[in-house]
Amino acid sequence: MFFSRRAASLRRRLVAVALLSLLLAVGCDTTSTCSNESGASDATSCAAEGVKNVNDDKEEAQPNPTTETTAAAATATTTVTAEMAAEASSWSSPDAKNPDALVPSNDGYQPPPYDTVLEHSDFLMPPLRPGELKMLRFNENFYDGGKYIAQNYAARIGLPKHAMAVLRKYASDLGALDEMKRTHYHDPLEPNSGRFFKSPPAYSGGRELKWYIQRPGKHYDSDLHWFGCGDEWTHESFLRAMADAGLDAVLDAIGDEFDLDGLTIQGVGFLSATYGGESFMHWDWSNTGGRAFNILIPLEQVPGSGPELYVSDREVEDDPEGVDGEIKLHPSYGVLLGDDSYHGTHECDHRPTGKIRASVSIYLADLTPENVMMVASDPTAIFPLPHSYKWLWTQRGRHWGDGRSMADDIGRISWQPVDFWDDCAKLAADGQCEVSNAHETRNNCQVTCKVFIPDEEYQLGVPRSKIFY
Repeated sequence: MFFSRRAASLRRRLVAVALLSLLLAVGCDTTSTCSNESGASDATSCAAEGVKNVNDDKEEAQPNPTTETTAAAATATTTVTAEMAAEASSWSSPDAKNPDALVPSNDGYQPPPYDTVLEHSDFLMPPLRPGELKMLRFNENFYDGGKYIAQNYAARIGLPKHAMAVLRKYASDLGALDEMKRTHYHDPLEPNSGRFFKSPPAYSGGRELKWYIQRPGKHYDSDLHWFGCGDEWTHESFLRAMADAGLDAVLDAIGDEFDLDGLTIQGVGFLSATYGGESFMHWDWSNTGGRAFNILIPLEQVPGSGPELYVSDREVEDDPEGVDGEIKLHPSYGVLLGDDSYHGTHECDHRPTGKIRASVSIYLADLTPENVMMVASDPTAIFPLPHSYKWLWTQRGRHWGDGRSMADDIGRISWQPVDFWDDCAKLAADGQCEVSNAHETRNNCQVTCKVFIPDEEYQLGVPRSKIFY
């Protein structure tokens, strides 16, 4: 489904709005240590065909949300029960559109109130129900009536109310938040370099996990660091955390909105920063036929800070008529960016506070024979390896489409890694599998460097929840 950027507000689109009721059971004991078991999701239709979408030519309302929280969010306990998760995630619950009614995280973290989103954003920002998608439209400060879509594939999607709590617990169990702070304030990387680190088990069946911290080149005027998965075991672990966070609702929204055939999450990691200068405006995807996306979900934000992201309507990098709009993130929604969606980190300096801002970054695509090599060509990530299109093709349609979901994920199809070099054993013994920018070595020594999981360990066809718990 394509949109004209300047004329989108004049189009009428007839849709059937499905009201989602996402049930995710995140069991906890008295110390709030969450289990891995997730409940099933259920979609209930409650709109007849022909109902007009609020994104049509009618200007969207900009309500001022109440700051009252649900009993779950107000209580001192952080125990997340199945009933609480179901109620907080339901489209029909009393607080479905109250963005501040979030299930609390078990570490006492308090996200910014939604009023700051309205204060610091250049787009129409009505609160969203879980699984509700709205294209990013500039507000009246930029265009008459505030109805123009910023980009064909730039949107916000409402998150389940317990998503933040689950994702923060996962990051805390890994020690990732502590490692981010340590990296930024005590051991930052040089630009265009990286290092591996290992974390305790989490959604991994008791197996230690491997991560790769990297810092992009000097074209990023910031101390932005990426904390990405270092191998397939860690990738699978993160997928299970996202399943328990209820992100099937997000995939449902994307697949339905853009009329896709299937969706695969091929890459996921954390981003963090403490300062940023002039923003590096860029897109992550182009020419994929509107079938590849990145989702940003805030994990930690600095109290009292302003907007964290720019999204632009520019059509080329140096578009003289381009407008760069500011967005304040919030854990009630994720920002979706697809083909040619120019965006960049907003200027900031959090160093006087000793704090960081961090997000979860999710890359996903509707893979086709025409785009799989392009989607696999990302040269930056250590996992998946650059140009590993054959592995990526084993994942096609794995997480959404034809009844598939992350909650009921049974994994990829068969894949056998290969060592292409003869001296892989020596290189591994010399530590060359885990040095900065080891992409080439790991690509050519896939078995020895233990990049992928061999089929006999992967347990093809077995529900991932039985293995990654």
